Amino acid sequence: MDDVSGADFLARLPGPVSPASRQFFATWHSWRRGRRLPERRDLQVARLGTHHIVMELRHRDDIRIISIGDGIRQYLGFDLTGHNYLDITNPENRALRARLFIEQALQPCGSVLYYPLRYPDGGVLPIECAGAPFCDDDGSGMVSLMAGCCTPLVPPRPNDVVDPDSWLVGEGMRFIDLGFGIPPADPSTPRHMLPAF
Repeated sequence: MDDVSGADFLARLPGPVSPASRQFFATWHSWRRGRRLPERRDLQVARLGTHHIVMELRHRDDIRIISIGDGIRQYLGFDLTGHNYLDITNPENRALRARLFIEQALQPCGSVLYYPLRYPDGGVLPIECAGAPFCDDDGSGMVSLMAGCCTPLVPPRPNDVVDPDSWLVGEGMRFIDLGFGIPPADPSTPRHMLPAF
């Protein structure tokens, strides 16, 4: 295992990651306390802020959103808590999205993904979603929980919500090495070149 000291870990984060995502990874890293991964019981949702998202892998076809921040509710105009993450994905991307989530859990690794959310008048609210895994509390080392933050890169419009269908398409996903490498299938690989799930 690579050195997981704070300075080394934070220095390895990709340069373009926003300050809010860097803060998320610093908070996540503080929960590791020298361990490979933080455990589910270490998660303090309040420390993730108003743009947090927490998802639980229940089955390869069921990645349940179990907590969502008020900031996300505000710009979406509805609450995603209880929804299957895969149900808010374009049908043609559903298998790939599930596969990438599961690969993140198995590696384990973090990720960053961008959503160009649209307002009804065509305006765009760019969102950066950074996420990292938590292992189960039973000592098995299995990962079934991902937490992250979905931060607007520009201030959201007050009293305006985005088109809910614009959440279906995320762009530019990249795995982030948390000290253990990344899966061999880079999410930027064209879909037709990826091995079957």
